[in-house]
Parts: sequence; structure tokens; C-alpha cells
Amino acid sequence: MTREEVLQFEEMNFNAWPALKTVHYDGWLLRSAGGATRRPNSVNCVQPSTIGLEQKIAAAEALYARWGRRMIFRLTPLADAGLDALLEQRGYTIEEPTLAQIADVDRYPTDDVHVFTNADGVWIAAASSIRGLSEDEAEVFAAQHRAVAVESVWVVIHMNDRPVGVGVAAIERGWAGLHGIYVAKDVRRQGVARKLSEALLGLSYARGARRAWLQVAQANAAALPLYQKLGFRTAYGYHHRIRQG
Repeated sequence: MTREEVLQFEEMNFNAWPALKTVHYDGWLLRSAGGATRRPNSVNCVQPSTIGLEQKIAAAEALYARWGRRMIFRLTPLADAGLDALLEQRGYTIEEPTLAQIADVDRYPTDDVHVFTNADGVWIAAASSIRGLSEDEAEVFAAQHRAVAVESVWVVIHMNDRPVGVGVAAIERGWAGLHGIYVAKDVRRQGVARKLSEALLGLSYARGARRAWLQVAQANAAALPLYQKLGFRTAYGYHHRIRQG
């Protein structure tokens, strides 16, 4: 992909999964949302640096220390040349290599799912229960989803009157960004994730989306075959560098 295309995807990623704090610093976005998720709690390179990388890293480390957050860099193809090697020299290790994938959107059935146009209390409660979140984690989770400003659809699947699967699609620029797809452990490998994904794509198609994107960990052996069957192919990859200790 071209740099401009990657930048568009990254902008849509930031909109779909917003941080609760963001500092813009010489082409970097320093994001924090709380919780354990890496994407909204990391340094993201957007534009080339004009300040020396050593100085920028030190400034980022100081800010995250003040926030009380661990230090994470998310390194996409937009990252400054030499940054990855410099972070390795400073003791940052690689975690969770991830693939950004794209597909065409088609009409899919949207039956048997409960659809929400915002992250209301019912959806939040269902998602928190399925994920097994603590009270504090659920508060962060709710705040993040309620901070989404682009058009989105939230879905829940029930079995025996119990919520067992949730997911979200953020819709903008003719694209649907699928994220937050999660299935209860006791009903996995029963087609729930596929039904969620197809419903999100079908609902997005009805709202004008004709292409879709998502991000999936390279090690997610369960999700990758599913997304391949739905037509997703890798556009680019990225990884995190995390300072230990």
C-alpha cells in the first residue's frame, strides 16, 4: 500500500477505537485510554519527525510515566526510519505482530442479532459480561465505546436468552471497520464469530460501506481462517515495542 493509503487506514483506526487522552507531538500521537488494550494506549507515528528520535522517545516516556501507563510503541509502515532498531537498543521487545486486512463488503444476513446504534447500557453490559471484565475495566471499556464519534453499529448475539457474542463496525468513507468481536468461551467454534462478522458486514453494506478493514493478531489461529473465508487479505502489518519493567 502507499503511505497515503496506510495513513487513511490509521486515521479510521483512531476514529473507530478512540483513546480518552491524546497528545500530538511532532507527527506522533501519544494515546491513552486505560485498560490493557495496546492500540489506544500506545505511541503511534503518523508523520515524519523533525525532532531527533532520542529526544522524542524520552519525552514520550516522561509523559507515559506521568500518566502511570506502561510504555508501548505501535510501529506501522508510517513509523520513522530507524525507530524500531533504536527502541530495540533501548530494551523494548516485540509483542503481538498484527495484520491489517481488507475485503469487499457484500450483502450478508443480519437476522438473529440485536442491533444498537450506540453503545448503550444494554450493549455495554452484554460485552462486559462476555469478556469477564471487572467493574473498573468495564468503566474504561464503556468510556471508550461511548467516545466513538463516527457512525457505528453494535451487535449482540444471544443463545438461550444469554448474550454470547458482541461486535462493532465503524462506518466512514465507504469503509466498515470491524472490531471488538468477542465470543463467550463456552460457545466458541460454533459459528458465532462468523455470524457476528457477517451481520456487521451486512449492516455496514446497508449503510453504504462497500469495503471493510480489520486488524487481527498474526497468532490468532482461530480468526485468520474465518476472515480469509470472508474475503479478507492482508494490506500491511505492524507490531508493538514494549518496554519491560
